[in-house]
Amino acid sequence: MTRFGTVALACMACALSGATAAELRLVDGKVLSGTAVRMDAQGIAWKDASGGESRHPLDQVARIDPAPAPARNPSEAWSDVELTDGSILRATRIVFAKDSAKAELSGGGEITFPLGSIQNILFPAHRDDWRKDWTTRLAQKRRKDILAILRQDAVNALEGTLGEPDAEGKAMPFTPAGTDRTVPVPFANIHGIVFERLPDASLAPVAARVTDAGGSVWLAAEAGFDGTRWSLKTSGGITKAFTPEKPPVRIDMSRGKVVYLSDLKWMRATDPSAADTFRFRAGPTLDKNLDLGPIRMGGTPFSKGLGLSATTELEYDLGGEYREFRLVAGFDDAVGGGGPVLLRIDGDGKELLRQTVARQGRKVSAPFVVPVKDVRRLTITVEPSDPSDIAYGRHLHLGDARLTR
Repeated sequence: MTRFGTVALACMACALSGATAAELRLVDGKVLSGTAVRMDAQGIAWKDASGGESRHPLDQVARIDPAPAPARNPSEAWSDVELTDGSILRATRIVFAKDSAKAELSGGGEITFPLGSIQNILFPAHRDDWRKDWTTRLAQKRRKDILAILRQDAVNALEGTLGEPDAEGKAMPFTPAGTDRTVPVPFANIHGIVFERLPDASLAPVAARVTDAGGSVWLAAEAGFDGTRWSLKTSGGITKAFTPEKPPVRIDMSRGKVVYLSDLKWMRATDPSAADTFRFRAGPTLDKNLDLGPIRMGGTPFSKGLGLSATTELEYDLGGEYREFRLVAGFDDAVGGGGPVLLRIDGDGKELLRQTVARQGRKVSAPFVVPVKDVRRLTITVEPSDPSDIAYGRHLHLGDARLTR
């Protein structure tokens, strides 16, 4: 690993940015507050609030939050530049040259990159409806480049061939499909462009997903801190240095280490009462409670999780690839009814956990750690704790249900 392969957060950076203590989240679920000292190929050194230092191997690091995300300016306009390596840069201004582009980034700073590293651009991208429409268009099959024009809030997208910007960087040549006539289109008139490119086999593996203070997301092959400033190198080879005043707000290194159950496709889902016409809630729900709102148990929000009625059985193919299954099982604050219910977790037909979950005053949830080493088939069952009890209103939510390698 090069000099970009060290990652840390200095106390000076925290002081200059006015940030609260950083957080280090480990694969086993442990959260450490403090500051990072240094990270290299061997691991990360971390200093806690009491001044004590500990070192953790990189394969045990899930996420680093060097600084809190700043409040967004609701009136700010920006463009989204997606690179061929999947990085998405949030730019307040883009200046084009013949074979390169320079983006002035939301949150400060600028970056220059080759024109050939651009996959697509939506400008501007600050409106939700524009981004949603653009995402839908990107998912459609195409054989050529795309040039999109916005007129009276209607998007007109044309297939053709995009050329290199003119010498002044003010227009993009475009040859519509089926013609040999090339037209210079002013960037001021362009809503979006898509370059139809072959997959780049030279891209380096992604080691971290880095989010900066302006909302740009960098897919980094390497990320580092030299004691004064953060830096990174994207999968496509573009380098970015951060100022001490504005470090990244998140470095997510969980890829390949942590897998949330709500992101896995189950092999089988059985709910005998799903066809009951009198039932007013149906599951399973993914990353939402059974009323289709955000999951919150005992005041704690969970961005990832599942909602299950008390007649549900889910089966997953783990392939023997994971070591632990961690979850918080309980009752959502906004969903009436609840327990007591029986939660049973089996691995390859062997019972790994059998627990009755019930409300106990203000305590509405409990954490569980289930060893799943070498387990190929994981089965989760939720049912009324009393077999003679009716299932109406019985349910359970699994917050932060995740598998670790």
